[in-house]
Amino acid sequence: MTISTVLFDFDGTLVETMDLKVAAFRALYAPYGEAIQDAAAARYLSGAGTSRLERIRSCHTTLLGEAPGDAEVKRLSDLFGAMVEDKVVAAPWVPGAESFLRDHGDALTLAIVSATPQEELERIIDRRGITGVFAGILGSPPDKTTLIHDIISSHWIDPGSILMVGDGRADHDAAAANGVHFVGRVRDGQPDPFPPGTATVRDLWDLADHVERLAD
Repeated sequence: MTISTVLFDFDGTLVETMDLKVAAFRALYAPYGEAIQDAAAARYLSGAGTSRLERIRSCHTTLLGEAPGDAEVKRLSDLFGAMVEDKVVAAPWVPGAESFLRDHGDALTLAIVSATPQEELERIIDRRGITGVFAGILGSPPDKTTLIHDIISSHWIDPGSILMVGDGRADHDAAAANGVHFVGRVRDGQPDPFPPGTATVRDLWDLADHVERLAD
């Protein structure tokens, strides 16, 4: 079956933002010392593809032994967003990403499925001047499994014609739960978080070849 729709995670998949977001997440935990900062940064990386609300709550519970209320989690999430938004707008593309969007936007339906809060995501995409590239710009909540399910059900798309591209295990699992194809992006020097046998790329220069192979 021919691939007709490509869904992209945003951070770490289309734009190189992971280092700056990890640094911001470390800063959230600066009051608790370097060891906690290191552990929080590791948890942020391992949680790629999940909302930062979940990651903040998990860090507080596991690392600090606290059960933060919703208001405190949102406060920290908003602080994190304020720290990174301008930097994300200015962040470089993942190599090959801009070319893929430009060269295949007419033939494929393209959409973003991100764990970034919806309003913040829309602002960032607008400020980067690429809103018109995408048929949909979907952020959290809900989670990515639900977002992909909603895309399939609301547009009557065959899951076999959809490809999800992401850099986190949550991206892979959301694709698998919905029966859509998946390609993982793994940066040079970073561990591969995906199950054995998962198709991966270092950047997006080879993504068009994966789309063609799936069609074959």
